[in-house]
Amino acid sequence: MKIGTAVAGTLALIGCASTQTVLDGPITETFHSTSSADEVAFCLANKNNTAPMPRDDGSRVILVKNTYGGVSLAFSVYPEGTGSRIDYRKKFGTIGGIWKQCVGLKPTK
Repeated sequence: MKIGTAVAGTLALIGCASTQTVLDGPITETFHSTSSADEVAFCLANKNNTAPMPRDDGSRVILVKNTYGGVSLAFSVYPEGTGSRIDYRKKFGTIGGIWKQCVGLKPTK
C-alpha cells in the first residue's frame, strides 16, 4: 500500500510544471484578436476560474492548472494596436477548450 502511494506521488510530481518553466518554454501557437488585451485576459481568466497576473512588460498571464497544481496551459496576452496578441503555451493536455472562444476560435465539438 505504501509503495503504491509513493509511486502515485512521484508520478504526480513528474506531471507538474512550474509557472516559469512553462513561460520559458516554446510558444505553441500565437493568436491575434480584435478584442483588447484586458477583454481577452478577463475572458480567459473567467472561463478558467483564475485571475490574470499583470507582468512588467504590460502583458497579462493566465495559467490553467491541473488538479495537482501543475501548469497545463499558459496564456500571455499583450496589447497590440486596438486588439491583442495571445501567446499560447501548452505543457501537457488538459480537458476542455472553452478558452478558444476568448481568442476568437470556435471550440471543437
